[in-house]
Amino acid sequence: MQLISRNTLAGPSRLLARPSLLLPAYRSHSSASASAPRPSHAYIPPIPSAADTQVKPAEDTRATATSPTNLSPEEKELIARIVRVDQAGELGANWIYRGQKWGSAMRGDSKTVKQVEEMWESEKHHLATMRLVQTQHSVRPTILYPVWQGMAFGLGAVTALMGREAAMACTEAVETVIGEHYDDQIRSLKPLLETKSGVAPHPSLPLLKGVLEEFRDDELEHLDTAVEEGAQKAPGHSLLSAIIGAGCRVAIKVSERV
Repeated sequence: MQLISRNTLAGPSRLLARPSLLLPAYRSHSSASASAPRPSHAYIPPIPSAADTQVKPAEDTRATATSPTNLSPEEKELIARIVRVDQAGELGANWIYRGQKWGSAMRGDSKTVKQVEEMWESEKHHLATMRLVQTQHSVRPTILYPVWQGMAFGLGAVTALMGREAAMACTEAVETVIGEHYDDQIRSLKPLLETKSGVAPHPSLPLLKGVLEEFRDDELEHLDTAVEEGAQKAPGHSLLSAIIGAGCRVAIKVSERV
């Protein structure tokens, strides 16, 4: 079985926006973000350190507070599908990790609880950011929120109760599908980022692409962590991965529309 990882799925994120001080702060746990701004920080900036005394100028808020008005109906629907499904996906990820933390705690596995908490922190940031993007672009969220919450918690809890390796196999399977999905979305956005008739794309669009790239890379870090922690040693790994991956793909298709 070929190992999918950050290097085989995608390259590094493109930094498209600088931090803003307009929204509640987010303390990043990524070493990469400590030295350079991440696109999502335009929505939720990192908490400045005590040594950071530099006064930053106010940023153009068009990228985070307005939505393009010159898109075709098909292009508007593309943005709506991307935002709706990604918001639903980040909600699901949060509830999977919630379930994994509960299941691991029930087994007395403090090591897995700690690792789950660390990965969960970035998912909380992803969900908070996507909620702001959803409001910005006036996208209706999926009506299946309660369904995804229950199913995601159950998936996380059951795999964690099966053991540490099964929990990591769940993370590996989910993040593989999500990494591929983000790559597909990034490719679909490219035509909207082209300058047309001398008019540059609305600034929210390259920012959205940057956020997707950032979140994709975060998910692939989780995938790499899961593999390093023994995901592929889980009993019935191939079957478990196939079932979880298929479920994720169905959830993506449904959430894009419903």
